Amino acid sequence: MLRRSSIGGRGAGRGVAVLLVVILAAALVIRRRGPAPPARPAPPVEVLRTEPPAAPPRPAPPPAPSGRVEPPAALPGSLAGTEPDGAIRADDAGHLVIDLELRRLFDHFLIASGEEPIATIRARIVAVLHARLPATAEAEATAILDRYLAYRDAARQLSPPPAPRAGLGQLHDLRARMFAPEVARAFFADEEAATYAAFDRRDALLDPALSPAERERRLAEIDARLPAAARDARAAATAPIDELNREQAMRAAGAGDDQIAAARTAAFGPEAAARLAELDRSRAAWDARLARFRAARAQLLADPGLDDAERNRRIAELLASSFTPEERIRVEALDRIAAERAGH
Repeated sequence: MLRRSSIGGRGAGRGVAVLLVVILAAALVIRRRGPAPPARPAPPVEVLRTEPPAAPPRPAPPPAPSGRVEPPAALPGSLAGTEPDGAIRADDAGHLVIDLELRRLFDHFLIASGEEPIATIRARIVAVLHARLPATAEAEATAILDRYLAYRDAARQLSPPPAPRAGLGQLHDLRARMFAPEVARAFFADEEAATYAAFDRRDALLDPALSPAERERRLAEIDARLPAAARDARAAATAPIDELNREQAMRAAGAGDDQIAAARTAAFGPEAAARLAELDRSRAAWDARLARFRAARAQLLADPGLDDAERNRRIAELLASSFTPEERIRVEALDRIAAERAGH
């Protein structure tokens, strides 16, 4: 009996010891922690989110030039007193109509390149686009403007071509890369066709293997391939020369003034024919005055009784009494041309 009690006492003592150790450990932890801190308010919901934090915002790109920037009121010298070219317009849906008129508007202001910064020129163009177009068409035109300005910069950086045709090929390829097909076609197709035609005409004129009849046929074929606008412009530019050649042929065949006047009226209308007749009279009067001056000057040059100083003085007086200061410049220029021709 005594052994069981002793074993039981040992177990009880061990249990008490374990309990004391647990109590002491808890007290020690409480002492280290100190008094409990006051309760904190619950954090906002955003803090409790489990998504990863958002990346820091990227710096905003520099703003593009605004279409509403007011350009300077004072125009550069090359634009003073002019009105913007280009009848730009939008279609019924408010989209831009892409045609050559848009490029003409751009080029009108770009004449001032070198007189003022490109940014100022761009602002002038954008102001016109804003005034003439609805919002959608304005945005479309502004995008094409920026592409056109970039194209001009890129074209200036092209390497010098070995020949004019190669240079035009370089420009054609650059335009195809930088513009949508409809823009490249509207802006450059007629210009390229006219330039290639000019190359072909030069080749035909310089080809020694062509007979006169073959050359004329080749030139007619080249002109027939021109775009309508270029063909009309060429016809208008060469019409005075063609008419002069025709009149010279008529006069050589014995035609009188009445026949010449009738031919002019048929070709250009009565008002233009009257202006040409007046021009003929002015030219005839000038030729007569110039002939009288040259005859009198020739007599002075041939006079053996005059020394060089006196001869030059009398010729100067003759020139001053025969012509105005502006006309004297023209006479001197005609004398130089005559002397050059005589020298050759």
